[in-house]
Amino acid sequence: MKHLKKLVILIPVIIGVMLLIVMKTNKKPPVRLENRERVQAVRVIALEKTSVIPRTIGYGYVGPDRTWQAIPEASGQVVFMEPTLKKGAFIHKGDLLLKLDTRAFGLAESKGVAEVMNIDARLKELEQSKINTEHLLVIEKKALTIASQEVTRKRKLYEKQFISSSDMEKEETNFLARQTAVNNLENKLRLIPTQKKALLAQKRSGESAVAERRLDVSKTEIRAPFNGRISRVNIEQFQFAPAGTVMIEAESIDRAEIPLQLTPQEFIKLLPRNFSKSLGQVPDIETIRKAIGISARVKLPLGKDKIIEWEGHFSRTGDAMDTATGTLTFFVTVDNPYGNIIPGKRPPLTTNMYVGVELSGQPLAQRFVIPRSAVHGTNLYICTPENRLKIQPVTVEFSMEDLAILINGVKEGERIVLTDLVPAVAGMKLLPKIDHEKAVYLKRQAAGEKI
Repeated sequence: MKHLKKLVILIPVIIGVMLLIVMKTNKKPPVRLENRERVQAVRVIALEKTSVIPRTIGYGYVGPDRTWQAIPEASGQVVFMEPTLKKGAFIHKGDLLLKLDTRAFGLAESKGVAEVMNIDARLKELEQSKINTEHLLVIEKKALTIASQEVTRKRKLYEKQFISSSDMEKEETNFLARQTAVNNLENKLRLIPTQKKALLAQKRSGESAVAERRLDVSKTEIRAPFNGRISRVNIEQFQFAPAGTVMIEAESIDRAEIPLQLTPQEFIKLLPRNFSKSLGQVPDIETIRKAIGISARVKLPLGKDKIIEWEGHFSRTGDAMDTATGTLTFFVTVDNPYGNIIPGKRPPLTTNMYVGVELSGQPLAQRFVIPRSAVHGTNLYICTPENRLKIQPVTVEFSMEDLAILINGVKEGERIVLTDLVPAVAGMKLLPKIDHEKAVYLKRQAAGEKI
């Protein structure tokens, strides 16, 4: 039994020793591998100068170019209201929208007209009185001359005692009466110009009162100042409208305006590079707009692949920088936003639509355009003529969308690496393949073509 237990222990040990001897006998020496350089396949494009249209995209809500509030200057009851005057209704310039009760102003106007007519009658009466007085004055002067001669004659007779003293006194009394009559008529004629001036002043005052009443009557009619669309109605027919209250609000439909918030950097890249000519001390906005030469295109997405567009133009900038966001407001105007409407396909550009606006500057010639992803920090990966990797520092003039526009650091014809290399080791071996489609895509995108 003891010998059997020893055999059970020794047999596995013997088998293991034999296996070790066999493995050692059959072992082969290690194979030495050759040291081959690793080659990285990459996509490349050859640098070529092209024309670039600088662009940037901003977003904003559409607003009206002009707004109008109907605020009556006179109080009164609304006696007429355009039946279609509802929120959203279209109005045309000169349309009568509301009319207030004019009876009170009409009575005051009639009273003023009557007063003016009365003054005209008095002026005619005064003119006729002047003519009559002048005729009487001529007669009285003749009578005075006769009376003077008669007094002289009788004074001689009185001195010779041919007539009594009572006859003499009677003749002198007659002479004085004639002289008084002449003086009264002359005084009356002197007063006529003053009386005429007073009446003319009263007439002008009366005419002004009539004109004021007529103006009050005209104020009772509310007419549309431009072609627009009603945005608010705050009055009903037969309701009393106090002066100074907002009854109607309307927005113009001939132009729409979109405010955009852009950083100064985004706006500067749209400016011409030779924009150095002085515009004067305080140039007008039209001069600035023409000098900048920025065009705009408003876009409204209506689905996955459908975009409605409107031509616009840069109109002006805001007056101050937004301290919270560090942006400046730029206004883009679209003419005839309600034109070319196709029901169900092309809507109008209405208020409060959220749209994108693509601003484009003047073309920049002789620029290198590459994908933004090809720029690694401040470096560019270049494939040398020996198909080796060269890490080249470059200066980016500006970026837009997924493009980067270079100022310097590269030469025409050099091949830039589009593939992201990890790790990127200078001098590493490359297997380049030119991406022709990408090169064409970059040119079209730089030129602003639809892709």
